[in-house]
Amino acid sequence: MQKNTKNKAIRIAEFKAIMANAVSRNITDQLDKMGFFTAPASTKYHGAYSGGLFDHSKIVAQQLVDLTDKLGLKWQNPSSPYVVGMFHDLCKCDTYKYVSNGDKSGGHFEYVRDTVLDGHGDKSVIIAQKLLYGMLTDEEIACIRWHMGAFDDKERWNNYRYAITQFPNVLYTHTADMIASTILDT
Repeated sequence: MQKNTKNKAIRIAEFKAIMANAVSRNITDQLDKMGFFTAPASTKYHGAYSGGLFDHSKIVAQQLVDLTDKLGLKWQNPSSPYVVGMFHDLCKCDTYKYVSNGDKSGGHFEYVRDTVLDGHGDKSVIIAQKLLYGMLTDEEIACIRWHMGAFDDKERWNNYRYAITQFPNVLYTHTADMIASTILDT
């Protein structure tokens, strides 16, 4: 199950290096308490291992930076590719729990249904807003909320399309997430 052998300390150091100029306050301890550096990104797909959430988020941020550089994307805040990439899946910090198989084969992650907040994009926005004291730009909010693209409920596709017309980087956020989760499998 363990795809990557980096430990939590290495992930924390990487986060601090990536986000040094992106956020004005140190939120590393809060993220650590939430499980951001040890949670999986899923139970059986991309990042389905301890630390997979951070690893996936880091790749999404890197993909957003690459897309910004290659396509000349414009953001309301120059740090947004880092903020959006790192925080788009904060909702997953308490979404999965590790369950031991009771033998030497290890265990697996299971979905936790009992959480205070449910949802995906909305929950990630709420958590990020709390961490950053409401400092997300409207564009960052839209990108985090709609990063799932058409994988959101079909009834919301018109909202997703409208979000893209208001903030084109919503589409690129979804693209970066798909590159990381599908092509690079993180």
